[in-house]
Amino acid sequence: MSQAEEKIAAVVVTYNRKDLLGQCLDSLLQQSRPLDALYIIDNHSTDGTYECLLGRGLIAPAGCSDRAPVETTKPTATGGTVHYVRMPENTGGAGGFHEGMKRAAEAGFDWLWLMDDDLLTAPDALAVLVQKSGTLRSRGKESFLLNSLVLARDCPGGDVLAFPLQELTASGYPRRVYHGRLSEVQDQVQDGLYRWACPFNGTLVPGRAVAEVGLPNKEFFLWGDERDFLWRASKRFDLYTAVDSRVFHPPSREAGFDWRQYYGIRNAILINRHFRLPALRNAKLIVSSLVKGVRHGRGGLTLVLRAIRDGLLGRLGRREEYHP
Repeated sequence: MSQAEEKIAAVVVTYNRKDLLGQCLDSLLQQSRPLDALYIIDNHSTDGTYECLLGRGLIAPAGCSDRAPVETTKPTATGGTVHYVRMPENTGGAGGFHEGMKRAAEAGFDWLWLMDDDLLTAPDALAVLVQKSGTLRSRGKESFLLNSLVLARDCPGGDVLAFPLQELTASGYPRRVYHGRLSEVQDQVQDGLYRWACPFNGTLVPGRAVAEVGLPNKEFFLWGDERDFLWRASKRFDLYTAVDSRVFHPPSREAGFDWRQYYGIRNAILINRHFRLPALRNAKLIVSSLVKGVRHGRGGLTLVLRAIRDGLLGRLGRREEYHP
């Protein structure tokens, strides 16, 4: 199949951020390489997201169900289709990407372009990814993930990254070396490609990866599902960032200590199994987490202890006491 015949679907996961979502969708619908489909996975938003999208004419009317996702479809002016999927409850980022990738892969799309609702894409972001996929194929490579370069939004100069680029060894194993600016890795960029990917922020994934690697683990609920998927995928696929494919994300900030920390700690314990010396990694994680919990009093320590217990026991899923 030629590149021109390949079908690409974007998958956007959203929850209660209708204004950011609207900006994200506008940028996607203005791509110079039009999308063949756009999947909007709405995690049961309560801020008027559905009404806003409907009022703008972006989606078709949808029913409501408290048991199963509800999907509607509507054609776009560029010949693609918008699939709006309203989830019966908030399944977190993990559940949203699980659902969206599952639907897009089952529909037979060759590539899935993954992102949260707070990402803005440059008009040629997808076209550059397609071009670079051709570059890799000309080298004889067929199994790879391609990421757009995730720049910090509203930072002048186009050099500050929203998320750091990590370094990999020649064998693809991660080194504890991170770069916060594009200029720091320019000497490692070849043919516009850097060996790393930053999921799920403008990440182009082959549809066949779902069959070969599996879907994101929806039981993670929040935080870490993208890293778990990345390291599972890295055993079969090479990781690249196309530095000329630009997307823009609000600058990352240190998250405060709240209910989300439960998932961050619990899921990190499970993610460590992908790396060397997982027991040592978890020991360090547990100690640092306990210190953090103590600083936040009895409630903080209780949260950390529960996260550690559940992580070590492999207890996943959404916890009723820890969700928005």
